[in-house]
Amino acid sequence: MIQTTPSSLLSILKRRKWLGISTFGSVIIGAIAYLALVPSEYKVRTRLMINAQEFGVSELGQSLTELSDYQFEESNPIATQAELIKSKKILGEAVQNVFPQGLEQTNPPFSMKNLKKNLNIKIIPGTNILEINFKHQDPEISAKLINEITQELVRENRQSIRSQATSVRKFLEQEIPKQQEITEAATLAENQYRKKYGLVDLEQQTKNLVNSIEAQENQKRSLISKIKNNQQKSKELQRIIGLQDTKNAYLAGRVAQDEVLQTLQDKLVDLEVKIAHESSRLTENHPTLLALLEEQDKMINLYQAELKQVSPNYDESINKKVASDEDSLSQTLTSQFIISQVEGLALQEQLQTIKNQQEQLKNRLEKLPNQQQSLSKLVRKQEASVNNLKFLEEKLGEARLAEAQLLSNIRILELAEVDLSNKTPSKKALLVLAGFFGIFFTIGIILLQEILDNTLYEDFDLETWLKVPVLNKLPYLPEISLNPELDHLFLDKADLIEPYRRLLKRLKFSSKNNLKSIVVSSALSGEGKSVIASHLGTVAAMLSHRTLIIDANLYNPQQHKFFDIPYEPGLSDILDDSLSPIDLIQATRIDNLSILPCGQLKSQPSHVLESKEIKYLLKELKEYYDLVIIDTSSINNYADAITLSELTETFILIARLNFTCKNILKETIMDVQKSGVSVTGLVVNAPPYTPKSPSLTKKKIQKKEETSNFFILD
Repeated sequence: MIQTTPSSLLSILKRRKWLGISTFGSVIIGAIAYLALVPSEYKVRTRLMINAQEFGVSELGQSLTELSDYQFEESNPIATQAELIKSKKILGEAVQNVFPQGLEQTNPPFSMKNLKKNLNIKIIPGTNILEINFKHQDPEISAKLINEITQELVRENRQSIRSQATSVRKFLEQEIPKQQEITEAATLAENQYRKKYGLVDLEQQTKNLVNSIEAQENQKRSLISKIKNNQQKSKELQRIIGLQDTKNAYLAGRVAQDEVLQTLQDKLVDLEVKIAHESSRLTENHPTLLALLEEQDKMINLYQAELKQVSPNYDESINKKVASDEDSLSQTLTSQFIISQVEGLALQEQLQTIKNQQEQLKNRLEKLPNQQQSLSKLVRKQEASVNNLKFLEEKLGEARLAEAQLLSNIRILELAEVDLSNKTPSKKALLVLAGFFGIFFTIGIILLQEILDNTLYEDFDLETWLKVPVLNKLPYLPEISLNPELDHLFLDKADLIEPYRRLLKRLKFSSKNNLKSIVVSSALSGEGKSVIASHLGTVAAMLSHRTLIIDANLYNPQQHKFFDIPYEPGLSDILDDSLSPIDLIQATRIDNLSILPCGQLKSQPSHVLESKEIKYLLKELKEYYDLVIIDTSSINNYADAITLSELTETFILIARLNFTCKNILKETIMDVQKSGVSVTGLVVNAPPYTPKSPSLTKKKIQKKEETSNFFILD
């Protein structure tokens, strides 16, 4: 498909102007007819704000006027209010209040169905405002009815809120006594539990237990330190005095404190001194020494007898030890040892007492969390019941206030007023809209017609679409004849000659070898290939090239008519042995230009073009002439052009604007290429003469061109 540019779009509109004018005019006439047939209706409107909370004395009253959140994904409270306006209840009450006799008695009369149809409700985007529009032929009826509808909606809304408050009040009056019983039971259970376990302040009790355990732990560490010091002291005293235990030390101390034993000990000491003195100067058997030893034995026996009276269990070794002490130091140390042992026992008992108390406190502390957990549940239950009771009592008061106060979440922002200027349909708006759509439909229909029309009108992007080079676009030629008297009408005009010169140059550049021969053909008959071949040969001859034009269109020859020469003998007579090729070629009135006409028309002209004589003829002619131009029949009808292209270097196709069918042109090029023929390029021919009357068809155009001596198409 060839692309459409802005410039080509303008040419399309110009080409289809009558279709566009008729389409646009039809739309405008339809709009005018609509204005004439449809009666005018006056439009009024009012606006409501949804969720416009009125000041309520109670919090419940405020909450009842609030719109609830969406309960479903597609739920919208504002849209619900919009649908409520169209309900039978709201509209019926409003109509009954405004028109007690019924809608049928209005002027003009209308029904409830028409009322709903003409009632338009929309939500203002981004707001909670509803706009209600209504239109009727009577503006006063419209304003009165729509205002009553809004008032009825507000009354219905207030009644709905009041009924909700009444329902809440009745429910609370039933629930509060039940909640009071629950609260009393929870309070009683908490008090009984506290009394059972002696729990007052759990946090403070826990803190006191922890502090007590910590204090006892400090006392325990202090006692352990004292016990260690006492044990160390006792060991040292035991080592010094040589006593094994506290009992012996006690007995030794008691003996040391007895006066009789002490006297006997003193005497024994004196006897030991005397014996030691006498022993140093007397012999063992001396009577004096023997008397002292005997007295010593008696004194010891007397001491032992007295000692047994004082302490029957007293060890005799202790007696000897004590008896050997000459000072009171041993007694003092013995007393200290006894005191140290007693203190150690007291410290051990005190330590055990603290351990027992500490264990009791730990047990109480371990049990306290479980008690606290149970108590916390009771406390939470009691507090929750108290809070619920308080909440219900507050809401009961609020419900009573809300029931007494008339609240609404709908507020009327503006009432409808009679406005005679706001009527529909608006003539100006409708005509502007009709003009817009008229232009839109006109352009659409023109473009649709252009798409359906397969005729080639523009050469824009033709090369990309066909994938064949476009060699040149030739201008429109006026109706002139190439007779000797009128040669200057074509050859003296540079604007007519230059496009053909440019075409020759491009053909030379595009030819791989020297440009010696050109086959000129087209897809269909009537595209001007014979005219272009004759003019191209004329320009080549003017440029001093020996040029020969061969009229190989054996079905509808034209070259002899252009140059006013006899059509025979010619190409079809090549098989006649009595005629030489020189006898077939005819000179023209233009220098350097010769014509090989078609010759006598035969019943099977294709035999001539397929003969070997044609191959030899073309070979000889290309050697003698600088340029040989072959005018052939159309490709879509005959295969002559493909046959002759095998014997030439250059093959060009002619396409004519406003005449050539695009799909046929493309199919023709594809067929030629499939035959192994390389298309050198495409030459676009100017449109044929367009008469002033738009009703003239292509057949009339072709017929008019056939009457011209010069502009014969094929």
